[in-house]
Amino acid sequence: MSAKFLEKTYLTTHELAIGTFRFYEHVVVGRVREGMQISMDNVLPLLALSWEAYRDTSVVYISDRKYSYSLDPTMYYEVHKLAPHITGYAWVVYNEINRKIAELEARFVQCPNAIHTTMDAALQWSVNLLQNEGEN
Repeated sequence: MSAKFLEKTYLTTHELAIGTFRFYEHVVVGRVREGMQISMDNVLPLLALSWEAYRDTSVVYISDRKYSYSLDPTMYYEVHKLAPHITGYAWVVYNEINRKIAELEARFVQCPNAIHTTMDAALQWSVNLLQNEGEN
C-alpha cells in the first residue's frame, strides 16, 4: 500500500536544517537528523511550509523515527496552535527506546495519534483517519 500511495500522492521534498520532510497529499513524512535538539525556533520553517501546503485541508504528520533526537514534548501544545490543520500524528519506531520516547510524546499531542513499527502501518492508519474525518 505505501509505495503506491506515496507514488501517487507525492508533492515535494524539503531539506531543512533539522531533517528531510516529504510532502504528499494529506501526509507529511519527516525524518529528523541524528542528534538534533528540536525547538520551536528550528521547527518554524517546517510549520510555515506545512501552513502553505495544507492550510485549507487536513494533514497527518508521520515521524519516521530512524534516528535519535530530542525535543521538549510540551512544544506540541504550541505546534497545535500554529498548525491546526494537522489532524493526526504518527510515529514509526524501530527500537524499544524510540517506542518509549514516542509514548511519552503522545501524551502531549492534541490530536489522534498512534505508534507503529512500519511505514505501511502508519500510512494505513493515516488514510483511515483521514477517511473517517471526511465522513464526519
